[in-house]
Amino acid sequence: MSDECKCKNCEYVDSSETDGYKWYCSWYRIYVDPDKWQECSHYRE
Repeated sequence: MSDECKCKNCEYVDSSETDGYKWYCSWYRIYVDPDKWQECSHYRE
């Protein structure tokens, strides 16, 4: 698995849909921990 949904302001992450403190990643259909985000190239415009 790559890091598409572990990025700050990722275009695939929906911060309005949460599971506890995790945010939903529509690319992988999983919930991701925003505390573990890193810089990458998949930013939301």
